[in-house]
Amino acid sequence: MSNALYRIKIITYASGRKTYVAQFKTKLCWFSISYDGSLEYIPPSYNEVDSRNQALERIDRHYAGNTKKQTIQFEYIYK
Repeated sequence: MSNALYRIKIITYASGRKTYVAQFKTKLCWFSISYDGSLEYIPPSYNEVDSRNQALERIDRHYAGNTKKQTIQFEYIYK
């Protein structure tokens, strides 16, 4: 993925607690990145994590192509 654009959305609550949401820019809008690196079409609050490092790990998984299938193989067994 060349020129991929990512960001980390930082949410600060009244208590001072912070959460982080890893996001990826598509042509139309920003999508949250889930724990396995796939894009989520659900509200970002479901993908909030407690640390910046966790958000960066999600970005790394997405960037590494963790969600793109390269091959699908079948193994047939005859008995």
